[in-house]
Amino acid sequence: MAEAGLSTPLHLAASLLALFAAVGLAIVVVTRPGAAGAARRGALDLLLATGAMAIAVGHGLSGALVSGSVVAVAWLHAGGLALVAVGLSPRGLRRLAGPAVLLPVPAVPVAAAVAAAAGLLGGVRGLVGGRRTILVGVGLLAWGAAEPVERLSLTAGAALTVAGAAAIGWWLWQASARALLAKFVTASVAILLAVVVLIAGALSDQGSRDLVDDELDRLDGLSAGIATQIESDWLVDAINAAAILRGQGSSLLRNLADRGNESLEPVYEAFFRGQDQDFLVVLDEDGMVAGSYAPTGPLDDSFLLQLSGTTLVDRLLSSEANDAGELLTIGGQFVGVGAVALDAPGARAETPPLGVVLTGRIADATRVAATGDDVASNVILATGNASTVASPGVRDIATDVVAAVRDDGRDAVPIPGRPLYAAAAPIEDPGTGTVVGRVVAVSEAATLADLEQDQARRLFLLALVGALLAGAVAALVTRRLVAPIRRLTTAAAAVREGDLDVNADVASRDEVGVLGRTFDEMTTSLAAQSAQLRDAATVQSRLRARLEALTTSMSDALVAVDPDGKVATFNPAAERLVGRAVPEVVGLPLEQVLVGRGPGGVPAAAALGASDSEQVTAVQLLLERSDGRRVPTAASAAPVHDTTDGQFLGRVLVLRDVTRETEIERMKTEFLSNVSHELRTPLTPIKGYAEVLARRDVGPEETRKFAGQILSSTGRLERIVGMIVDFAALDSGRVQPRLEAVDLSSVVGEVLAQWRRRIPDRDFRRRVAKSLPAVLADRAMLQRCLDELIDNAVKFSPGGEPISVAATLEHADGKPMVRLSVRDRGVGIEPTTAARVFSDFYQGDASETRLYGGLGLGLALVRRIVDGLEGDVAVESRLGRGSTFHLLLPVADTVIRSNGSLVRERLPQQRAGA
Repeated sequence: MAEAGLSTPLHLAASLLALFAAVGLAIVVVTRPGAAGAARRGALDLLLATGAMAIAVGHGLSGALVSGSVVAVAWLHAGGLALVAVGLSPRGLRRLAGPAVLLPVPAVPVAAAVAAAAGLLGGVRGLVGGRRTILVGVGLLAWGAAEPVERLSLTAGAALTVAGAAAIGWWLWQASARALLAKFVTASVAILLAVVVLIAGALSDQGSRDLVDDELDRLDGLSAGIATQIESDWLVDAINAAAILRGQGSSLLRNLADRGNESLEPVYEAFFRGQDQDFLVVLDEDGMVAGSYAPTGPLDDSFLLQLSGTTLVDRLLSSEANDAGELLTIGGQFVGVGAVALDAPGARAETPPLGVVLTGRIADATRVAATGDDVASNVILATGNASTVASPGVRDIATDVVAAVRDDGRDAVPIPGRPLYAAAAPIEDPGTGTVVGRVVAVSEAATLADLEQDQARRLFLLALVGALLAGAVAALVTRRLVAPIRRLTTAAAAVREGDLDVNADVASRDEVGVLGRTFDEMTTSLAAQSAQLRDAATVQSRLRARLEALTTSMSDALVAVDPDGKVATFNPAAERLVGRAVPEVVGLPLEQVLVGRGPGGVPAAAALGASDSEQVTAVQLLLERSDGRRVPTAASAAPVHDTTDGQFLGRVLVLRDVTRETEIERMKTEFLSNVSHELRTPLTPIKGYAEVLARRDVGPEETRKFAGQILSSTGRLERIVGMIVDFAALDSGRVQPRLEAVDLSSVVGEVLAQWRRRIPDRDFRRRVAKSLPAVLADRAMLQRCLDELIDNAVKFSPGGEPISVAATLEHADGKPMVRLSVRDRGVGIEPTTAARVFSDFYQGDASETRLYGGLGLGLALVRRIVDGLEGDVAVESRLGRGSTFHLLLPVADTVIRSNGSLVRERLPQQRAGA
């Protein structure tokens, strides 16, 4: 919130730098008056000094944020800059060794115009004064340009102030370079001032952050509390309210049949008005709306349709539960629904319910506004499809606020002209745990401006006093340090020229004396080591050239070991292969770096030969990386000799990752084995029964039996061949799905009917939600997917356990989708295997003795088909408890309105129920 006020670290730093630079200018002008034309030059110097002090006073008032000083500060800066511009000339600049002017921060347009013109005039004079005054001109131009910029952006103006100060400061450093005392004083004061500015700026920034963090903590708690109410309290309250009518199903339905919706008004007024529930809906035993009532007016048909089509209604009508709650998103608003099954008086537990009663709360604008008033902050509710409901104070900017805040984060929201703070908390569906929306609590940033300014005023005054004291101390200490430092500087210059016999001769007993004596010892030591370094450099150059020649000529992983078997060279390819960095492995024995096994189970390092071996070796290794992954590797090792004297230097190893080649070979072998096995299985009975029929006469009954077995095996063979052909066609893109609106209920019915005829004694169960919309799919491909999943369920549940096929409507990423699920109670899948079951050619057990046959293409074929339908696949499984395979399919009858909300229209072929 840098533009919310003047209390920013950048403004504080600019004010301090400006004040000290202006005071420094006045001191330099007074202590170094002009020599030519004393009277005239003295008058110009007086103007310069007076203008600099006016600027310093103005920045002192500005930095301290003195109340009511805005106009005074503006004219102090403008007048001071004008005086400096008049008193400045290129000739005068050449005689000075200090800064010329500092950026004012005028508060009125006239003062800004005067200051900008004066800064421009002074900048041009500095630029035309030659090389010695260019930096001064640059600084003046930057400060002059900052004047109109300040009117638009405080941050940009302060940044230009600091930039101009940096140019003048560099000019000061250059001007003092010829005098060690001046340079030391300038450097000391600059460093101390920089430290003070940094500390003060950091404290200012931290203070502002603490204020903001406290406000964000408050907003964070508010948003989290509101989210908890919506997720939990709304559902519990709604269920408890609906439970009042649990045993009044007969009378409710009878009254609705006689009098319609008006019969529900006295029921609502008697039981639900005090429960803070926004609606009352009664469904009959078929899940159809029997009646509804809301105190705000009739509920629209789309609301009732989505309410009656929820999974909790199906659960209650199917007697899976007596009561349930669910958090819904209807029409861009959250609806907390509680539902209770209506029982007939004296009904037994197995008696189906007479219907369902639903009640709940709707997060509309009225309720959100009331919530915001309760917590003294603005509140925004954002649903999964980007719809928002907000308090009146932020209703017009609610979308921008939601977009600027992270899903579950908190931050400042830079709304133009109206900075805000906001914190968001996710709203999770209690049933699935998925995030369906957010609660955002919002407050105005302007409420913290006064606190920030008070804090900045105290920090500025503290930093000013600290900088003044530090500068005074630095000036006093500098005088004692200058003399010995000058001698050290002279000695250092001699060393730079190559004279290592020079001595500094510093006799003081303080740290500078220690430095001088250390310097003398250093020059002596440098002279002795110089020859050694030249010799070592020659040796190192030769060794580096050899190593670089080896590493740059290899494209695979390269490892070089010395005669002792320790790693000397390790290129980047070796780092990737082994999973360890160069600094970590250089100097280690090879057996600690190459971990794994070679032929016959010997260690990898031993398989490559001894470290002093002269033989060339090529082997296949199975290396184990630092992360535990095993990598098949082709490796070769050869000795390395010095080309000059033939000395044995060690061995060089070249390694190549052959994981891909190994995996391809394994998959090819397994696939060919599976194809051979799967084709041989149906061919064996075909051939056997055909030979019996060909070699001997059999009766009609046995002939029909043999023919039936032959036909069954032929069908299995056709299924295998068809799967291979279909997989190849989808993989090559020759077959594309023909999308159309498909009634999923009829598809499920047809496929299950075929399986019931195929396996009459197997229990196939069907649970398709009522009013299920049509899906966008290729009917034949969808039947193939469902058939493969049921075949997979039958194969892996050999105990005759029931197979269930279910279809429900849900929302994914704000879009309505249909979830088609096939569940078995068979052997289940291990977690590591479940993540890979949809991969091509993958089988949990690929051995020849496996219990279950197959090519590993069925689930891969399902995945490719569903991908082509723009859907998704998933699996849930527990070992020994069975598996559930899910297909998430897009709804065919979704229409997107201009406002972004979703509605559904019934297609002609869609049936009313499953």
